[in-house]
Formats: sequence, C-alpha cells, structure tokens
Amino acid sequence: MLRAELWNLNSPVWIVAAVMMINYMLLFRPINVKRMLAILSAIALIVLVFISPVGVLADGYLFSAHMVQHLVLLLLVPLLILISLPSERFQRLRTSGILRGNATPIIGWICGIGAMWLWHIPSLCSAATESTGIGLLRDASLVAAGLAFWWPVFSPRQEQRLDPLAGIVYLFSACLGCTLLGVYITFTTISVCPAFTNPTDRINIVGHLYDLGLTPTVDQHLGGLLMWVPPCMLYLSVILFLLSRWYSTMDDRLSLLPQRPVQAGSQL
Repeated sequence: MLRAELWNLNSPVWIVAAVMMINYMLLFRPINVKRMLAILSAIALIVLVFISPVGVLADGYLFSAHMVQHLVLLLLVPLLILISLPSERFQRLRTSGILRGNATPIIGWICGIGAMWLWHIPSLCSAATESTGIGLLRDASLVAAGLAFWWPVFSPRQEQRLDPLAGIVYLFSACLGCTLLGVYITFTTISVCPAFTNPTDRINIVGHLYDLGLTPTVDQHLGGLLMWVPPCMLYLSVILFLLSRWYSTMDDRLSLLPQRPVQAGSQL
C-alpha cells in the first residue's frame, strides 16, 4: 500500500485545474461531449502528475518520475487541449501573429524537441528541480512548447494543418530527436540532472528506492528509456492516424473524378 507521504493532495495544482475548467466552459459554449472529455483528460493528467507519487518522486527523488511528468506535460496534455478546441470557433478568428507562428512547422518542431533538450542541460535541470520558481517556469514552458509542437498537426484551423505526408515526416523527425536525447541520457556516464544523485530525503523514501534497485545510475538509465520509447510510440500512433486521414482524402478525391461510361461490347 502506498504511503500517504507519496501523495501531495495539498498541491496548488487544484487551482490551476479549476481555472482551466471554468475558463473552458465559459469560452467554448455549447459544450461538445467529445471535446469535453478531451479537456477533462488533459486536466486530470495535470493533476495526477503533480499530486500522485509521480509528482512527489519527481521533486528531487527519481529522475525517471521527473521524465514521466515532463513527457505528460509536453506531449499528452497539449495534444488533448488542442483536440478539445472547437474548430468552428477558431475558423472565425482573425489570424494573429501567434496563430501564424504556431502554424509554422519548423517553429513547432524546434519548440517541442528543443524544450526537452534545453531542460536536460545539467545545470538547468538541477536548478529547476531545486527552485520552485524555475520549476514553474519549466513546467509552463513545456506545455507551451507542446502546444506549438502539436499545432501544425492538430490545429483547430483546418488550413494550418500539415498535409498528412508532411505531417508524417514532421513526426518521424521528432522521433529521431527524442531518440538521440534518450540514447544520450541512457548511456552517458555524466549525471544529466545532478539534483537527483544525492536527494534530500524529506519523507524517508530514498532507502526504500535503493532497496528496489533504483540507484541514481539505474534511475537515469530508466529515464533515458522513457525519453526514447514512449514518445516514439505516440508519434507512430499519430503517424498511423495521419495515414488513415490521407487514405480517406484520396478516396474522396477519387470519388469526385468523372466516371467513364462503359461502351457496349467492351467487356467479354
């Protein structure tokens, strides 16, 4: 049974969740069930990665838990937020500078992949783990970078979405970027986040973690594998979705082509 200390039920993330939910319900009426499920899932994930044992252990104890938290904030939460946005509302908006910037694939790619590389520079990673203010900046930047990354694929504005084949290249190259970072974290002998090598044991859990084999070295290897495999699995799933979208649009185009009349005597 999980210890009570491994749950941070007093986290201010509840306020963030409430603000997100209230604003969504005020801005995007009438409520669509599918879109509501998407935003509820995004909010639930945000709450879980901060109040659950993942959030507690990510706060200076386990680098692997820190990696799970960051992947959720960078990849899953922004994806669900974009899916929750009503396309008809955004189609009526004038294209602002921010929307035009988000629609530029190279900017989205650099934001999405660059954020993970940036925050795993050892000095920055440790500073964000040890400082509440820098940690909040890091978490907010991960969500923002994730929104920029997914925008060219799942933008609520149809004209800003990448062509399916271009989207496949976009996601495959992102998989390569995550793979390189994951391989580096997994096999390097350097501590990627020194704050996790000698954690301050505020809840008397470090000895139990080491008994389970989660030493700092093993923990970093596990974190590297998490950076490497799950993102590419997600990208592969979206690539398959884009392929199905591409085939469906091809079928629609073929159905619009004029059909040649069959001439008498042309068939045996």
